[in-house]
Amino acid sequence: MKPLLKLHTIALIALLLNNGLALADTSPLAASCQQTDNTLAPTMVAIHPGSFLMGSPKDEQVRDTDESPQHSVTLPRPFAISRCEITVGQFRQFVQDTAYKTTAETTGKGCYSWDAAQKKWQPNAGNSWQAPGVSQTDLHPVVCVSWQDAQQFLDWLSQRTGVAYRLPTEAEWEYAARAGTQTPRYFADSEQCRYANGLGQEAKAIVDKNWTLASCDDGFVYTAPVASFAANPFGLFDMLGNVYEWTLDCYHDNYNNAPNDGSAWLAANSGECGRRVVRGGSWNYNPQFLRSAIRYGGNSDDANSSLGFRVARAL
Repeated sequence: MKPLLKLHTIALIALLLNNGLALADTSPLAASCQQTDNTLAPTMVAIHPGSFLMGSPKDEQVRDTDESPQHSVTLPRPFAISRCEITVGQFRQFVQDTAYKTTAETTGKGCYSWDAAQKKWQPNAGNSWQAPGVSQTDLHPVVCVSWQDAQQFLDWLSQRTGVAYRLPTEAEWEYAARAGTQTPRYFADSEQCRYANGLGQEAKAIVDKNWTLASCDDGFVYTAPVASFAANPFGLFDMLGNVYEWTLDCYHDNYNNAPNDGSAWLAANSGECGRRVVRGGSWNYNPQFLRSAIRYGGNSDDANSSLGFRVARAL
């Protein structure tokens, strides 16, 4: 099978020198995610080794107990993470090459989707990544894909490129999302609609009137095309908002005995590997919950119209 492309490996080396600098104009970076040739490998960003505090402090608003205890993590080696979430077009290329059927299509469970009339999540057996119940183009993040589906995509991508791709570990994900910040989010509270696709005034028609919305309007009721908002200081788009993202780790309900080296925390210490850690929040999230530390455990075969993924690899 023909490799996809080696160009992005060169881009990684150049970006390694600039990683962590404030980015005044991210439009050229966004363009690298919005190309329409889906035979290309995802654009990757090299992330420097470093240390950070993982989890949230006890005084952070709306925090949950599974974000405790806050602890120091040191990532000893660089890694790469995709600049954007995997798109519908990229997932389509995988399906066309392999004839793969997702868990939503094969289990009969379909995909959980937002029912705007009843204002609640509903299972919909007819919904899948191809028809998630919301309007999408090839440049939107793929949704209605399970953790198991993501593994199949990663196997295909690794075979096509000759490079081992995987999901980011939970620690890698938070380190990349924080991008050197230790505040609840990598942007000021007043700047949600510049940096993240969450619940704003545009969502009034689809949620209950007692829901908390941002005072601004971000222009997207549901998912937005990737890189529609400003990047974080590491040049990564949509780390908060747009869609939740699967990570590699099994779910633990606290950080007691968690690894401190950035590695994946799997079955050790009573990890629930039938559930995998999900990060980042989505278009359906209240502003106060769009935080770098927020996490939950999703069943590995679940599909949801607010849940997708991005990819990582070792360097």
